[in-house]
Amino acid sequence: MTQETEPGALFNAMEQQAGEERARIRTDAEARAGEILAAADAEIARLKTEALRALEKELAVERQRMLGEALMTARIERLRMKRRLLAEAFRRAGEAVERRKTAAGYPAALQSLAAEARSIVGDPCRVEMSAEDGAAAAVSPDGRRRADNGLASRLRRAEAGAEPEVARRLFAGPGRGA
Repeated sequence: MTQETEPGALFNAMEQQAGEERARIRTDAEARAGEILAAADAEIARLKTEALRALEKELAVERQRMLGEALMTARIERLRMKRRLLAEAFRRAGEAVERRKTAAGYPAALQSLAAEARSIVGDPCRVEMSAEDGAAAAVSPDGRRRADNGLASRLRRAEAGAEPEVARRLFAGPGRGA
């Protein structure tokens, strides 16, 4: 019976040892799986945080781009409006010049403009005046110096000179001239 029980006992002992080994392996595997899951959860959390930061940064850049575009669009529209207003002001000034041609003091004003042109060119010079055109100019004898001081030419110079000032005021930063 010793021989019979011995193999049975040996088998039982081996089975018990195998059961204990399975339990230890299972416990180790479960612990390792828990570590792997914890590491995976930590990596997922890190990746989520990283992705969120990247997305927030991207959104901030996009927000700035959109704000910049909106500001530029507003500035362009503001420039268009100022140009329309400026054009309207000079159109009205041109109409006023035309009306002045029929005013009582117009010949004297034209004489004054011609005298101013003469002082610019200097003597000797030829003075050209046209009451119909509102022109008053002085030209040197050799034609190299000319001062056009008529109402229409003064208006054109004023209009041309106003454009840079409008642009300067428009594109100056806040509190610097706009």
